[in-house]
Amino acid sequence: MKTLLTGIFLIVLFAASAQDKIIKKNSEVINCKVTEVGTDEVKYYYQESPKLVFGIDKALVDRIEFGTGEVITIESNSFNDPEYYANQGKQALKINFLSPLFGTTELVYEKSVKPGKSWEVALGIVGLGNDIQEIDPAGVYGKFAWKFMRNPDYYQYRMHYSHILKGAYFAPEIALRYMKYDEEHYDYYYDGEGNYHSNHIDKREQKTTVALMLKFGKQWVFDNSFLVDTYVGVGYGFGADDYSGLPYGFIVAPDEFPIALTSGIRIGWVFGK
Repeated sequence: MKTLLTGIFLIVLFAASAQDKIIKKNSEVINCKVTEVGTDEVKYYYQESPKLVFGIDKALVDRIEFGTGEVITIESNSFNDPEYYANQGKQALKINFLSPLFGTTELVYEKSVKPGKSWEVALGIVGLGNDIQEIDPAGVYGKFAWKFMRNPDYYQYRMHYSHILKGAYFAPEIALRYMKYDEEHYDYYYDGEGNYHSNHIDKREQKTTVALMLKFGKQWVFDNSFLVDTYVGVGYGFGADDYSGLPYGFIVAPDEFPIALTSGIRIGWVFGK
């Protein structure tokens, strides 16, 4: 019994004397005893002078390693604290509101990965909409984008996004489109009497087009259920020919000046947590 009590006493004594470690963001280590992890600062004292308590700004601290083995990671930027967004929808289904006017129907799925970052994938059906160019288009396109929400130029106490999917953003995007369409051709010839003739021919063309773009946009979320997303984008495109003006999901100019453009207004519904 005496041996057991001695062992317990030694364990308690070791736990009481074990030092904590404050690991700063610059990798500096403070060996001390932590007394309080507050909202703005961490308070501690040195064992050789327990009556003198110090404080360090939490923004300077990476983590605290307690003598008991417990480790606390300090998140000083409230924008990246997931607890602020615990009850918010992290996913959205969207439709490109005006795309049917230009000959396509586009559906989009977006998922938040972490505060300030999300990815989205879009699927467009070419020909499911108004045939404004009368070329009987048919095909499909897909897009993938990685979105980065804008942070403010400076931080204030406990600032965070009002919604995890809301805010201004930029997004690198890759887009791929395959489609068929009617293109007018003319066959010119001279007959046996030397008369000049031309025949009009509607030829069915097919084209695969790729674009790499940077999008800039802003997304609004209302009542954690409805959203509006507006954007414009510019980049490089490959695969166009001399026939210009195929605005199905995105536009790619001929290879002599291979610029790619995109824009849109999307509306959607927020769900999931």
